[in-house]
Amino acid sequence: MHDDYDIHILNSWEDNDEMYVDYMVKDRNNPQVAHVCTALEKNGIGSEIEKYIQEHLKKNNGLELTLPKVSELSPLLTYIFDFVCESEANMCHIDYNDWEELKLEDDFVEKDIEILKEEIRKYNLNDYITLDDGEYMICGYGGLQCCFNDDRGRDGEHER
Repeated sequence: MHDDYDIHILNSWEDNDEMYVDYMVKDRNNPQVAHVCTALEKNGIGSEIEKYIQEHLKKNNGLELTLPKVSELSPLLTYIFDFVCESEANMCHIDYNDWEELKLEDDFVEKDIEILKEEIRKYNLNDYITLDDGEYMICGYGGLQCCFNDDRGRDGEHER
């Protein structure tokens, strides 16, 4: 085990050529804890997931501990993040009718789209979220779940 981090793997799944790993990491030298997801190339991983996570942490100097926190995201980005995490396809598709329903049922408003646009810029999410593409109002893609520290706690929370 790497001397600086404790790792607890919560879940893992495959999608195309990648293996997503959902885990908790704790910095032994600081009180920092993160609940994150990382995408790894699945070639050669086998049962050595923890070893690869350790190497990933070391290579990135514990970058996962500095990721933006889900608790600080807007409600709409949180909704998209959760949808991607819960989807077996690692995707979120909200068509124009779905968007109208979300506005009625979940109290989203058009201003939420403007806030989402700002967050896409702020967090550099252009590869993970597209807006108003003619078919869908919002699309969230695999990899989005790797951009944030889900600091909301485990009780009653979705499983990735």
